[in-house]
Amino acid sequence: MSLDTLRLSIEEKDRAIITLIAERMSIVEEIAREKERQGLPVRIPDQANAVLDRATIESNNLGLDPAPVREIFQILVRMSEEFQEQWRKKKEE
Repeated sequence: MSLDTLRLSIEEKDRAIITLIAERMSIVEEIAREKERQGLPVRIPDQANAVLDRATIESNNLGLDPAPVREIFQILVRMSEEFQEQWRKKKEE
């Protein structure tokens, strides 16, 4: 395969990743609603740790270095928590 073809393949994967992040954030909005309904805080450390642990295990299973994958998921968790905090602030306004 040519370098251009390979780069196009990477671009497709990047778009797919971004689409999955958007889908994930849609679910996060539903989680925000449910947490509020149940009177739960935005940040639940045990749940965040479970997400990070799953990412570590899955990256190991796929032969990836788990450290950078874990960092990516730390960002996703932070995005989710920040979204939920903003969602709650908007509801209070």
